[in-house]
Amino acid sequence: MGKACSNLSERVLTIHTGKSCPIVFQNQIDLQHAGALLAIPALMSQGLLKYEDTFNLENVYYPTSSVFLSLAILSLLRVKTLSGLDSLPSGELGKAIGLDRIPEVKTLRARISDYCQKANIENWGMELSKDWMEDSPGLSAVLYIDGHIKLYYGKETSPPKRFVSRMRLCLSGTTDYWVNDVLGQPFFVVNKTISNGLIQTIKDDLLDKFNSDVPNQPGQKELSEDKYKSRYMLVFDREGYSPDFFSDLWEERISIATYKKNVTDKWDDAEFCQYKGTLPFGTEKTIELAERGVLLQNKGSKKMIWAREIRNKSKSGHQTSIVTTNYTLSIIMIGLYMFARWSQENFFKYMMQEFGIDTLVSYLKEKITDKTILVNPEYRALENARKKITSKLNTVRAKFATLTLQAEHIEEKAVEKYVSKKEELRNEIEQKEKEIEQIKLQKKSVPRKITYAELPDNEKFDNVINQRKHFLDTIKLIAYRAETSLSNMIKKYMSHKDESRLLLKQVYKTDANLIVDNENQKLIVEIHRLAHWKDDLVLEKLCNEMNDTETKFPDSNLTLSYKLVSD
Repeated sequence: MGKACSNLSERVLTIHTGKSCPIVFQNQIDLQHAGALLAIPALMSQGLLKYEDTFNLENVYYPTSSVFLSLAILSLLRVKTLSGLDSLPSGELGKAIGLDRIPEVKTLRARISDYCQKANIENWGMELSKDWMEDSPGLSAVLYIDGHIKLYYGKETSPPKRFVSRMRLCLSGTTDYWVNDVLGQPFFVVNKTISNGLIQTIKDDLLDKFNSDVPNQPGQKELSEDKYKSRYMLVFDREGYSPDFFSDLWEERISIATYKKNVTDKWDDAEFCQYKGTLPFGTEKTIELAERGVLLQNKGSKKMIWAREIRNKSKSGHQTSIVTTNYTLSIIMIGLYMFARWSQENFFKYMMQEFGIDTLVSYLKEKITDKTILVNPEYRALENARKKITSKLNTVRAKFATLTLQAEHIEEKAVEKYVSKKEELRNEIEQKEKEIEQIKLQKKSVPRKITYAELPDNEKFDNVINQRKHFLDTIKLIAYRAETSLSNMIKKYMSHKDESRLLLKQVYKTDANLIVDNENQKLIVEIHRLAHWKDDLVLEKLCNEMNDTETKFPDSNLTLSYKLVSD
């Protein structure tokens, strides 16, 4: 394996000749945070180094595998920004992965920049997504899509404002559209500085990928023989509600499930029955459901589609309406799949808190192409003004109606005041109606959408989403999926299954001993015992499962072997 690059002259020679520093392990005791090595088999199974050759660089000291592994371990250790590396023992982390030290912050930033110039980061993420779908065909048959707004607090540019539901405010930011499975595991993300909404994003950026990548889709012959069968199902929230959109998707035999908009009626309690079902992750639930057929059609549209409307009744009596064009799936599975959408909301919350997906990665900004289509700011200003005046008009009309109802009870001495007030309100209503008509006339002469090139100079902005952010997000996705895999392994051994990730976080930060067994070509990782004996039992089970994978440490001939100290 060669000797370690231990002094400056050797390092300079290594860089000059373009040979990476070899991975060399030595026996080490009490290495801090070395427990994170337990996640290496899971990281490898999620494809951390599968496309390593795409990123390989010449004349560099640290090999690509070491940089990728360092970034993934830092993610698991909850280092949300690269600068957070300064708070960790870089020497000990380096020894844990067979180097003299882990790459420093400046080196990691430079290397990420080089990777983004050498490789297409978006294609890399899409290839990983395709692999994940093929590895879990049952989970990829139902895809969850939702937008997550990432706020921008900088002052150098000003992305378009959008409504942030978690803060109930309109703020500048970008929109990430995530595609997850029913477990909440991510497949990929599409970043949008200029967003035309969920429906348009699905049409423009997602459908072609789904059609080519989702495994086990029924063939044309099978679809012809069964007119109710769909290729796969998309699940999203009310933002994607549009009967026209549902109809377009069903023409391609793609089914949907979403919440119905503008529900005002209430179904009779006698229609509801109790159903029991189990989702793929093992959760068994009993819910009250009822079903009817419903014809959906947008106002003024010729398109229409028959769908299933399924109502869920809560213990309090509240009814939640679901519509779906999946005609073959049972009523209980539609209900369970729809309400499993919360796994995606939980994913957003967890990734923000634990992995820092909203943190600033780079100050680099990219130019937006001149042909990019966006909403005309002038049109948006007119529409906002119309909504504002309409709101005031409705208030005045309500006052006028209330005053009219009180006419029978007006005393004779108050008639003059009553007539004067009523006339004042009538004039105000007429004035606001005229203002609204004027705005509508102005809107007809203003295009709703324009190209970026047509945007006034004072309104132009840069793309704050860059390739470096996308690269680190992909590393974090791999780390999250690896952690999910480990979490699912240990849940069956825990009485409190929701604490599985907390236990893993504790394991990552635990000290470990490294023992090199050259005779048997093994790298033995002895993890120090945890605070509670019951946690040690779970950790021991996990070590055994990781040993069964017989994973070799990257760029070495040593097979990883895990055990607890004093076993």
